[in-house]
Amino acid sequence: MLGKNHFNKLIVFCIATLLIVATLSTHSFATPKPWDPYKQFIPNEAPVVKRHLRGAWISTVINLDWPSIDTRNIENDKERIRRTKDELIAILDKSVEMNMNVVFFQVSPEGDALYRSNIVPWSRYLTGTFGKDPGFDPLAFAIEEAHKRNLELHAWFNPYRISMNTNNSTIQSLNVSKSVYKEHPEWIRTAMSRFVVDPGIPEAREWVIKRVMEVVNNYDIDGIHFDDYFYYESREGELEDQDTFMQYNPHKISNKGDWRRNNTYLLVKELSNKIRSTKPWVKFGISPTAVWGNKKDGHPSGSNTNAGIPNYDKSFADTKKWVEEEIIDYIAPQVYFTFANPHVPYGEAVSWWSEITRDKNVHLYIGQALYKVNSDSDQYFLKENAVEEFVRQHKFNVVKPEIMGSIMFRFGNLTDSNKQQVVNVMREDLWATKALVPVMDWKGGKSPSTPVQGKIEALSNQTKLSWVDKDRNTAYYAIYRINKGSSIDINSNRSAMQLIGTVRKTDKDAQEFIDKESYNLDKVVYAVTALDRLHNESSELIIGTNQSSYFYDVNNQHSWAINAIDNLHARGVISGVAAGRFAPGNNITRADFLIMAMNSYGIELDSHITDNFSDAGNKYYTKYLGTAKRLGLVSGVGNNLYSPETPITRQDMLVILYHVLNKLGELPTMSNAGKPFEEFNDIGEISSYATDVMRFFVKTGVVQGNGNKLMPRKTATRAETAQVLYNIYIK
Repeated sequence: MLGKNHFNKLIVFCIATLLIVATLSTHSFATPKPWDPYKQFIPNEAPVVKRHLRGAWISTVINLDWPSIDTRNIENDKERIRRTKDELIAILDKSVEMNMNVVFFQVSPEGDALYRSNIVPWSRYLTGTFGKDPGFDPLAFAIEEAHKRNLELHAWFNPYRISMNTNNSTIQSLNVSKSVYKEHPEWIRTAMSRFVVDPGIPEAREWVIKRVMEVVNNYDIDGIHFDDYFYYESREGELEDQDTFMQYNPHKISNKGDWRRNNTYLLVKELSNKIRSTKPWVKFGISPTAVWGNKKDGHPSGSNTNAGIPNYDKSFADTKKWVEEEIIDYIAPQVYFTFANPHVPYGEAVSWWSEITRDKNVHLYIGQALYKVNSDSDQYFLKENAVEEFVRQHKFNVVKPEIMGSIMFRFGNLTDSNKQQVVNVMREDLWATKALVPVMDWKGGKSPSTPVQGKIEALSNQTKLSWVDKDRNTAYYAIYRINKGSSIDINSNRSAMQLIGTVRKTDKDAQEFIDKESYNLDKVVYAVTALDRLHNESSELIIGTNQSSYFYDVNNQHSWAINAIDNLHARGVISGVAAGRFAPGNNITRADFLIMAMNSYGIELDSHITDNFSDAGNKYYTKYLGTAKRLGLVSGVGNNLYSPETPITRQDMLVILYHVLNKLGELPTMSNAGKPFEEFNDIGEISSYATDVMRFFVKTGVVQGNGNKLMPRKTATRAETAQVLYNIYIK
């Protein structure tokens, strides 16, 4: 039998063991989550970013998104056109509501056109009849309305597909003028029970390029977009192109797969060259399926996936090569899977693309499967799980530095009642702030000039801003709202929280923006920047009441110096101490004032200094001191010292300024414009070497003092210095 002490020890041991097991069960034995390996890219809070592409595909094939079938079938042409336009406007307004900045508009889903074309017939999805004129130009209308809302529009082509099926009614409908099916039947093949143009025929490839370039040349598009339909086939519908392989193979490529991949490469390469030589600012991007190649299928540089339709092996599109050679501007893989997907895990696929695009002049955007929410067997696409999954994917896309944006497939799902849990989280959290399109440095472009002449006007429950911009390079403006006394770094992600809108440039001299929120104008200021069509951003114009146009910290307290500071800054005479900061109340050093005075009047520095002050050192001001000493502009403080980093007094500032102006013959004319010198009650404090100089500047009205005081020995602030220099300028 156990004694009492032994029994108690046994009880303690059992309790301790249970506690250890419980701890292990909640930690060591916790079921790992599919996203655990990527936790470093999935923070608790969704980061805010200023530059991120946000878009959606607008599918016109089989009237998925636009126009609706009901509208398409309206017999009255006038009413059909009105409804068709209204539906597109609603789509674009929804895009703005979702804080998107780009739309991918399908303009040629089946070798047809949603634009005026001399090469292919009108799309059946506009009127229900292949080749029938819809009575207006849908692409021109879409571009105009998208740009009004400051949305980029990328024209989306399916390069080779001719139909969605091969039934008799489709065959009959294809026999119309300009139909490639009718005019070049020798190019037509079938794949996946669809008619396609054979990608291996050089003339067919040229036909695709001509279709695209017709749009590039005739429309003000922002980009050209291809999806994943190159060679697209299945076991049930393989493309029969053996004869083409034998006939059009000048380089005698032995492997048919390599020959096919070369055909798609030639299409992309040749089209890229034509776009870049014709309109260098037009972007060219492609959206392939999620996986380039599975490592398990013999691709050492592939991803750890088991995709059924990889780019390399099934679409015969070597998308990795296109990125490596930088012949496209962006790639947007359709990663329509969750982190938990056993075949193509989201984290693995996206991480692979991140590696491939790193340090390349190719942006990476991720296509996301909004269409699968509550419509897929994957539990993580269902109900609350779907919300959590989209939040995870969004965080991942934002934190991974190579990922520059997200595209939703497809637009109609944004208004689908079955998807609203996710859509609401996108609008109210993930995409709650506005974002600008990332800059593609390799596309050229440059930041426009900063807008000028800002004005602010309080309206009823609104605020009207206006400004002037004559830079022809400007495409649109970004508007920020800032608490007065604060500042903004427009290059930081934090500035996205202050970005309240963008507005397209108009043909008018004065540009305008209406802030529909009502604010006390004594408590907020606005910043307006100009951007070119490639989204290069200027420095900001600050607009507010009693507010400098260039510096956030020059406002009410220094309102007397605003005009002087802004004028001198606009002329390049003075600058701030940091972005958007002038530090008007800071003292100015003796060296900095000398530099300011010499730069104001264009005094050239000596290239070689033979005599200088003992404390000139080897600093940014060294040559200024040496040049000024040689010219007799300054004499120092004694013992061959200048004391360059000591704050300058008001009297010394005026003495230096007098010598500079006298040397240049620019002294203002004596006019007794100012207050009588003797009326100031502190003239006895002026040093003997400065008395005549201060008397001169008082009489000319350059120095006006503060009440009855000149305060000659008081150190000068940056604002006071600017005011004195400005007073000289206007004399």
